[in-house]
Amino acid sequence: MKRLYYLFHGTDCARAISNDLQDAGINEGQLHFLSHDQAGLQSAHVHQADIFDERDIPHSGIWGAITGLGVGILFATYLIATELGSHMSVGIFLFVCALFTFFGTWAGGFIGISSDNHHIARFHNALEEGDTLLMVDAYDEREESRLRELMHTRHMEASYEGEEDNFKVFL
Repeated sequence: MKRLYYLFHGTDCARAISNDLQDAGINEGQLHFLSHDQAGLQSAHVHQADIFDERDIPHSGIWGAITGLGVGILFATYLIATELGSHMSVGIFLFVCALFTFFGTWAGGFIGISSDNHHIARFHNALEEGDTLLMVDAYDEREESRLRELMHTRHMEASYEGEEDNFKVFL
């Protein structure tokens, strides 16, 4: 599965693009429109990107969890090495690691909610200038080629901006 990125100015043609793609067999849930003009997207009645498409919550949360786990292991190991933890059980060791992991995930999520998703950060300036980003998930190569052909022939106002494997969306 791939995610394809298209960029076009304004929100006026969003409905036409959405209708054409749906007529070609693309499910509305595969379309994710992102723009700072929320009212324009709402009036176009298109499927808007959700907070996980827009913000970096999952990515930052995962890195926060990894960092928290590492710090938790170091801290629990330090406690074992001192007199405080000389009689520390495996359960307490795991509890300390889990506590730091959960805190790291929580802190990472807060960092992520305040920053653009790292997959769309390159479009930040274009979105600020009034452009709309269309992210389309293609499930197989046949669907991808049909989608590319339709966008190339019927919607030249939308410029192709790249693709990525969708299984990597959260990392």
